[in-house]
Amino acid sequence: MVITMPEDDSKDNQNDDEDWTSYANTGFGSTDYSLWDDANQSETLPEPDWDDDYELQMNEEVVPSAPSPAGLKHLVKIGTCNHCLGRVSGKKRFSQTMLESGIEVRNQVVEADHSLENIREVESLCPFCENLFDEIPLLSELIIETIGDKECSRLQLGSRIPKDQTEMEDYLRKRHGAANSAPLKSSLIEEIAKHLKASGFDMKIVIDKPEILAIIDVLTLTVDLDVRSQYFYGRYRKLERGIPQTKWPCKSCKGRGCVKCDFTGMQYTSSVQGLIGDPLLEKFGSEEHSFHGMGREDIDVRCLGRGRPFVIEFKDPTFRNIDCTEMMEIINTNAEGRLEVSSMRPSNRSEVVRVKDTPAEKSYTIRYKIEPMTQDELDELTKILEVPKDNRHRNSRRKKYYSNKNDREEKEPEQVDYSGLKKAELVAICEEKGLAKSGTKDVLIERIQNAKEETLPLPDKDFVLEIMEKLQGCTLAQRTPERVAHRRADKIRKRKVIETRDPSIEIVDDNLMIGEFSLRCESGTYVKETVHGDGGRTQPSIASLIKAKCTVEWLDVADIHAD
Repeated sequence: MVITMPEDDSKDNQNDDEDWTSYANTGFGSTDYSLWDDANQSETLPEPDWDDDYELQMNEEVVPSAPSPAGLKHLVKIGTCNHCLGRVSGKKRFSQTMLESGIEVRNQVVEADHSLENIREVESLCPFCENLFDEIPLLSELIIETIGDKECSRLQLGSRIPKDQTEMEDYLRKRHGAANSAPLKSSLIEEIAKHLKASGFDMKIVIDKPEILAIIDVLTLTVDLDVRSQYFYGRYRKLERGIPQTKWPCKSCKGRGCVKCDFTGMQYTSSVQGLIGDPLLEKFGSEEHSFHGMGREDIDVRCLGRGRPFVIEFKDPTFRNIDCTEMMEIINTNAEGRLEVSSMRPSNRSEVVRVKDTPAEKSYTIRYKIEPMTQDELDELTKILEVPKDNRHRNSRRKKYYSNKNDREEKEPEQVDYSGLKKAELVAICEEKGLAKSGTKDVLIERIQNAKEETLPLPDKDFVLEIMEKLQGCTLAQRTPERVAHRRADKIRKRKVIETRDPSIEIVDDNLMIGEFSLRCESGTYVKETVHGDGGRTQPSIASLIKAKCTVEWLDVADIHAD
């Protein structure tokens, strides 16, 4: 029997539909209702005789919906399977399964009309589900087979059903089924879950927060798995410099593998991410991991103290029940002397967001050289901080950064051609620079070219110590440093130095001192720039305050105050 979806209901049938609806909804819906004892429930619209098929044959639009006796008979007549009879008939009692209810409805209909006893042999394809419920044992077996040896305590089931099939089912169910009858998708999933449970399947089937989502494709009778990642929280201490936080693809081959990277595809042989995640891949039966840290540190920076909080994510894992103590032992043994982890525990995706978005204060220890600087260099450090324009040219800055990356080494200053100047002009230059004014033109030119620019005197030791102490409580204005401008928005950030302590100065000679101190800053502070000034992009800086060139030798993260 072929059933087609009408394009539009005619106005002539609206009153009839309303009457049939009233009839179908009168006296029905109770779980203890009997099909055959309600003939006198409605005085205005008496129940039609089961043998009177005149209106059923004339137009299907006049067929009442379930749970009316005529509606139930029509459901059986068009070949509805027992599962769908149970879900759309409106006759299912609380204690019954969908299948049990459908069998009971069919038996009652056949008892009244024996000609419908073998109707499923004639109308073998259920118009509602197209016999999908008959495939439940097969689909259950496919789910178990596809999951295989993957560990899972929470399984969620989903289905992928062709749109035209769901639309037709929805139309038929609303037209011929009882009010609020269950749709095909949810009913199919429910029955598969029951079958799995009855077969001894030990995974808990849930409707949210699954470890595995099994998606059933009813068209191809296949099962696709969406295996959710396994997350672990911890803290790491980076004990060695020269280790990046995450894996860096090779700049030459972009991760494909080449001679420069020894065909590893990586710019550096190791990383914090690799030292933590790589030794555990086999344990989890995973091929890939992602690293989520609370902030970043430069490659030449150690991370000490309690360590930096992180979440490691293992994608598509086969195994999940791994002891965290065992994990830490594996990591620390493999990375001995370079990195160590602590406080590892199971985590989740929401904690990734928390870890990445938490603005934690940080403590640092920094060591730097102090050398004389010229007046021009001081003027550069103390110039008015320019407010950046819009960030539209970020991509151009990025392109410029990478194209000029190999040209950033310090170059010899270009020699100015003084040969075209008159002697009087050369004398004036010598006078300006404090040089002797006597001699021939060639002598003057040589004297100017060989003269070094006068530097400012090196500050007093006690003055430098005082400046380091007074930096406490200072609010810095930091424009995005040039070194990160290719990947960060160009803007001015206000950051506070919360505390400074343990300042010390070592005098090497008349032109060199070594400074060292600890400081605690707001999250997002560029600490190196706080010392050297970044060409005037950080103000104030220690370099601008002591009027001397400051070059950072090393920087350590002493602690991250995340809790």
